[in-house]
Amino acid sequence: MPSPIDGAIDSPADWRGPDLARRTDWTCRLTAQDRAEIDAGLDRCIAGGRPFADMTAADLPLAAFAHRLLHAREVLETGCGIFLFRGFPVAGRSVDDLRRLYWGIGRHIGTAVSQSKRGDMLGDVRDIGTDVSGREGRGYTSRAELEFHTDSADVSALFFLRTARAGGLSRFVSSVAIHNEIARQHPEFLKTLYEPFIWSRQGQERAGEAAWYGQPIYGVERGHFASRYIRTHILSAQKHHDAPPLTGLQRDALAAIDRLAGDPAFCLDMMLEPGDMVFLNSHTTYHARTEFEDHPEPERRRHLLRLWLSVPNSRPLPEGWSAVYRDRRPGAVRGGVPGHADRPAYATT
Repeated sequence: MPSPIDGAIDSPADWRGPDLARRTDWTCRLTAQDRAEIDAGLDRCIAGGRPFADMTAADLPLAAFAHRLLHAREVLETGCGIFLFRGFPVAGRSVDDLRRLYWGIGRHIGTAVSQSKRGDMLGDVRDIGTDVSGREGRGYTSRAELEFHTDSADVSALFFLRTARAGGLSRFVSSVAIHNEIARQHPEFLKTLYEPFIWSRQGQERAGEAAWYGQPIYGVERGHFASRYIRTHILSAQKHHDAPPLTGLQRDALAAIDRLAGDPAFCLDMMLEPGDMVFLNSHTTYHARTEFEDHPEPERRRHLLRLWLSVPNSRPLPEGWSAVYRDRRPGAVRGGVPGHADRPAYATT
């Protein structure tokens, strides 16, 4: 691999949206046999009644389908960094049933980490009126457009239960491809992107922890590339009077990332459906969402479930990732937002 500021990163996670849309190696359409096995496994899991905190993969028995899940986990780390399952059986199941199903699927793939100071290990992505632009704004509880970003875990996963009346288009892009295009078009930005930016903790900091921290956008550790990017958190840090201001070169570099991420030559746009489950390697993939308009009836409103997972086959992370991931060793349980509550939660309220 070349020096990170000298050229391109060679990785199978370097893809372009139009090309990926024509491929099938990152998708799996569930068969009738798959769905029957999942339904039977979920019925056994419900009958077992084990608390979420105590559940293991064995509580959702999936003798055959488990191999598909392990294959997806391998594609996430050594392949294109995104995997989509279509056709999970959701019709006729309650949200509580589907919550248990999703938690069990997650246990087959890795270990969930907390997504906010609420301690939500299994989060709900739906509009509860959050101001995404505020100092403590979190996009997953709003209906606003979400710019391209990463989540703070090795793998981010979404399970689609209900779609909006309009909007809510999902967007994905390879951060490796963006890096390599910046190296080609604007090599003057690379050194800056490998140096620390100032990020806000968005009000999620623990007692005694600073409200902002430094981290680069790009890093390489032992030949493994990683990118972490949440532009809103970087801009929000500027609201702290003691945070160093962004330089002009930093602003230009962020603008280049945003421009390329939204370019139809790079991004993949998909309207995902109920029963779809998508997994992303956060170190090589950015995702976004268009604004949506919801149904007036509460029972019809857009609703997704979200997991942040540590996985046993994860890559080593650069030193600059320590502020968020804490443990940078490959395969470690790491990342997430430490919960402030006494016990974990399995729903976002």
